[in-house]
Amino acid sequence: MSEEEKEQVKSILLDHEGEDNKITAREIDEEVGLDSVGSFPNTRAAIRELLFEDQIPVIGTTQGYYVAESQDQVDEYIEGLEGRIMEITERKFAITRAAENWEPELPESDSDLL
Repeated sequence: MSEEEKEQVKSILLDHEGEDNKITAREIDEEVGLDSVGSFPNTRAAIRELLFEDQIPVIGTTQGYYVAESQDQVDEYIEGLEGRIMEITERKFAITRAAENWEPELPESDSDLL
């Protein structure tokens, strides 16, 4: 991704401030043309760079992306992230425990048929 393409993504996102003004990765890609893959990995990478490197408070939801317009939006987003972290941590411990205690029923040997 070129610096020009990143700036295009930045400009688009800055025009989408607030929860009621979301834009999807598909819509961004239609304007910038970073991807030929339907999951838009390059577009998403550009958005991630804007958050991590340019420190633009981009909030991502299942309906799209927007730039936070208030601290309340940031706080609500962080609360959601913390909930997801807890769910993933619980799932991690559950799979670890299940794997440690897993004793699959093995099929009987066919050796007696020989």
